Amino acid sequence: MTTIKITPHPKRTRGLERESEENALLSLRNNIDRVFESFFRGRDVEPVVMTTSMFNPNVDVADNGKEIKVTVELPGMDEKAIDVSVTRDAITISGEKKDETEEKNAGYHRMERIYGYFSRTIPLPVEVNVDAAKADCKKGVLTINIPKTEKALKEAKKIPVKTGKK
Repeated sequence: MTTIKITPHPKRTRGLERESEENALLSLRNNIDRVFESFFRGRDVEPVVMTTSMFNPNVDVADNGKEIKVTVELPGMDEKAIDVSVTRDAITISGEKKDETEEKNAGYHRMERIYGYFSRTIPLPVEVNVDAAKADCKKGVLTINIPKTEKALKEAKKIPVKTGKK
């Protein structure tokens, strides 16, 4: 004769309790979000939305064979607030964003202040000529060109790729 246990496992029961607690908290948060959304509906002002990437700029690093090109998205930043430093094996980009917005209209007065500091250090895959590095910032996009050293150019070796066919 086979016996089957039909009472719930204690650990599984705790998991169900926790899941229902999480659902209750999620439901509460959704209700609070709806209250704030309904408050701003029909007005000329949008609720403040902060994102985690606000002061973590997107960075692209490309190697075209002769130089390393680093592109950084810094919308709305003043060029004077950006610092770039290059060593033979890394580049550091840092800056501080300060933005104040004030809007007065019939029935409301809105003022926002956004401050934030960022710093990104990117290791460079090859030795670079620090003295010949150039940086340019146009329309919120910082472009940095860093030529490779002669030694790095000589060390590069093209490797032929073979197909799997025999």
